[in-house]
Amino acid sequence: MKGKVIAMCGIVVVLGIISAGAGFVAEVTRVKLSDVRIEHLSCVYPSSPALGLGIVAAVFAIITRIVLLILVGCCCCCRPRGSTSTAIPIIFDILSWIASVVAMILLFGGAALNNREGEQTDSQGRISCYAVKPGIFATGAVLLLLSAIFGIVAYVLLSSVKQMAPQLEFALPVAANVDPEKNIPLPPQQ
Repeated sequence: MKGKVIAMCGIVVVLGIISAGAGFVAEVTRVKLSDVRIEHLSCVYPSSPALGLGIVAAVFAIITRIVLLILVGCCCCCRPRGSTSTAIPIIFDILSWIASVVAMILLFGGAALNNREGEQTDSQGRISCYAVKPGIFATGAVLLLLSAIFGIVAYVLLSSVKQMAPQLEFALPVAANVDPEKNIPLPPQQ
């Protein structure tokens, strides 16, 4: 069982690093306002791989989320209510979900805004161009790392709880006159 836990954690770590790495590279390669030129009263944007990298980061985040969903399961269902041994893993699973969702919103939003071309003219005739604010992709990448870490912690805690749970085995009586559900002798049949 321990080898399976380590292998699954390794898969989540690799997927988390790939998605966060793509997010950090998207941050570095995003279109900055200083890169935009104004020619003939319109903004000219350079090409940037940030759109593709932001989408790759979000796709790997979705894959990581699917793997964690398979490993940890649903945070609220299929768990005994009131059990304090599963409360902490559930909290980490919820934190992992929140970090994933916010990271994907930032990455998809940053990718869409990075590819947005256009300008706005104010009342005095000055042209202003669009650019993604610094830190959007980096924040998404950090949240992806946190999501993977929280998911791993939830998985490890849940697997340790399952290992510590006592294995109850019942020996059913072999006698013909014993009710197996209630474990009491049945009245003799005539």
